[in-house]
Amino acid sequence: MNKKIKIVIITANEKRHQFFRSKLSRSKYLDLKICFYENDESRQAYKILNSRRYNLLKKHFIKRRKSENFFFSDYLKNNNLSKKLVEINRSQINHDLNLYYQIKNVNPDLIISYGCSLIKGKILKKFKNRMINVHLGLSPYYKGSATNFWPFVNNELQFLGVTFMVTDKGIDTGKILHQFRPKMVVKDDVHSVGNRMILEMTNKIIKIILNYKKIKPIKQKKFKFEKIFKKKDFNIIALNKLKKNMKLKIVKKYLMEKK
Repeated sequence: MNKKIKIVIITANEKRHQFFRSKLSRSKYLDLKICFYENDESRQAYKILNSRRYNLLKKHFIKRRKSENFFFSDYLKNNNLSKKLVEINRSQINHDLNLYYQIKNVNPDLIISYGCSLIKGKILKKFKNRMINVHLGLSPYYKGSATNFWPFVNNELQFLGVTFMVTDKGIDTGKILHQFRPKMVVKDDVHSVGNRMILEMTNKIIKIILNYKKIKPIKQKKFKFEKIFKKKDFNIIALNKLKKNMKLKIVKKYLMEKK
């Protein structure tokens, strides 16, 4: 392949998102023009970690940060993407004309979104069928936010996974390009499973980008019991359920049943 594929990335700014954009930027087959990142999740985590109350919520974010550091920190050393990074507010990408024209002027072959707000408006209309959404969840079963957290809460580990889809106006409803489930071990928790999937996901998304024109997307089947979660659903009640399920060794039981 002589000509690199031009891409624009829209993502967030935790370590997992930094790893994602860094990995794609280093591919010899891809030409990253701009990476827009929303910083609201980082601010929320910082606020919780620096609060005076040391509660279950804080413990969860501490474990998440330690896990991300373990999986991604070494890779992010000596990484410099500063010239291509643009910090934006949540959902700003949908109504800021300046951002829209930046993307339009670049005229990317593909726009890749991961961990950001729902994309809609002029960008979606202009780049229809040129946008890939990376959903850390198994659609159509789990949609929305933190969709590899909720299978642990609901004891439905069979619905852990990643879905690559063509971006449309719905919440994780686009035609499916590819899906996979995680490889799990007995000692896994919600953080280690999620981060290991991200490692695998970044390799797979590069292959999907390179073969995008050859892939025939599949329309999602309707699933009677599909679940759509929002950020406001994440709370202490859910964390207590997660804690209880981990004490019941749901990962070990799932792996035994899978065998």
